[in-house]
Amino acid sequence: MSIVTNWPARFAEMMDFVGLSEEDRQLIKASAPIIMAQAHKLSDEVYDRLLQYPPARKFFVTDSDEPDPKRIQANKDTMLSWLRATAAAPLNDGFIRYLAAISVMHMNIPLHRPGLSSVAPRYIIGVLSYYQTAIADLLQQHMADPAQALHTSVAWNKWLMLQIEPLLASYLTDGQEA
Repeated sequence: MSIVTNWPARFAEMMDFVGLSEEDRQLIKASAPIIMAQAHKLSDEVYDRLLQYPPARKFFVTDSDEPDPKRIQANKDTMLSWLRATAAAPLNDGFIRYLAAISVMHMNIPLHRPGLSSVAPRYIIGVLSYYQTAIADLLQQHMADPAQALHTSVAWNKWLMLQIEPLLASYLTDGQEA
């Protein structure tokens, strides 16, 4: 018998566990214009970085190992959609299910390259880490009050870390109920 995870309930439990408050969510939303103003640059940096690592690179190159601009742009567009959704800090069930669906997408074998493996989960975690650092830097650079920048950065860190489990949902086989 298969156990079906109630991702919205599990996400709510973890929000409580990490102490993500409504104030934190409001800080994330209020800082969204700062982050989204740099979203394309951040996405470019992530994909430039991913191309440096062969286990990640293979998803974004042609059979002759040349970067595939069309495939890279499509993935950047998807990442920009995720960042926009994340910056809105929604709590609806659809957002949590969206994160779990991203996991399925990364776990499935790519249709365009049937010989490839799933995306290694370490790169999903690494991308989140990249965004944590980049967002902290942006907030420090663009917010006049250093204490507010720190508080907002902490809120973003909690929010991004909450996303790890649903983003890796397809990789998890712990069999534990929500």
